[in-house]
Amino acid sequence: MNRSSRPRLARRIATVLAVPAVALTSLLAVGTAPAQAACSDVDVVFARGTGETPGLGILGRPLVTGLQSQLSGYTVSSYAVDYAANSSQTSAGPGATDMSAHVSSVAASCPGTRFVIGGYSQGATVTDIAIGIRTGVTTGTPIPSALSGRVAAVVVFGNPLGASGRTIATSSTVYGPKSRDYCNVSDSICGRQGSNPAGEGSGGHLSYSSNGSVTQAATFAAGLVRAGGTGGGTTPTPTPATCVTASTLSHVAADRAVSLYGRAYARGSRDALGLTSSYNTVSLRQSGTASWDLVASC
Repeated sequence: MNRSSRPRLARRIATVLAVPAVALTSLLAVGTAPAQAACSDVDVVFARGTGETPGLGILGRPLVTGLQSQLSGYTVSSYAVDYAANSSQTSAGPGATDMSAHVSSVAASCPGTRFVIGGYSQGATVTDIAIGIRTGVTTGTPIPSALSGRVAAVVVFGNPLGASGRTIATSSTVYGPKSRDYCNVSDSICGRQGSNPAGEGSGGHLSYSSNGSVTQAATFAAGLVRAGGTGGGTTPTPTPATCVTASTLSHVAADRAVSLYGRAYARGSRDALGLTSSYNTVSLRQSGTASWDLVASC
């Protein structure tokens, strides 16, 4: 073999040896599936303010941390609404559609998960539209009415809705009782229209991260999560009895179970209980502060 043919031979050998490696890599890629995320007890869905970099934003991050701290015994996940947050405010509609789509998707996959939703500035408008409030700026797809009971709390900061003299509490009979609009006393963006019983915070539109508003919001939302997310306290908290035999309809009413599209699931354990009906009787045993397991009998 002459020397000039040796480089060509070497290249051919390298090519032949590379084929099995590529094939093996392809087989490994096909055979490896991404792990599916576990369902959480509470999912925080938050829309950042105008101009903030993608993510939960300067208020969403501490809100999630605060809820995780206050809800010991619960698993708390988070989702940053995927939208442009542009200065023209026209991205609020698409943001609302994304918020709604996320809630719908998780609700279908995780029957026991409840939601805390909210946003800051334009993110508050995203939330308004997602819960069916018309803002006049842009439109989007709202959260299906069948899932409104899965939303435990709504918290917004610097909501432009206030510029028209409104708050979520005055604009939505469904979500109003479980909402808080935080509007600082010098914040003209929200028209100084808030619904905080403790009084509105000091400062302007950029002061929510430092004046205690986020901590108050986390405390408010955590309280509704623990109470079952009703906002008005009308749904009884789980009975002190360790085991209860009742219809699935009664279990749902007593917050021992949740109902999704006509079928009941045990709170916490997410055990399937069958149709939500006064004629379908099952036994549930309490396994935690907010968790119930399906058992054969009490």
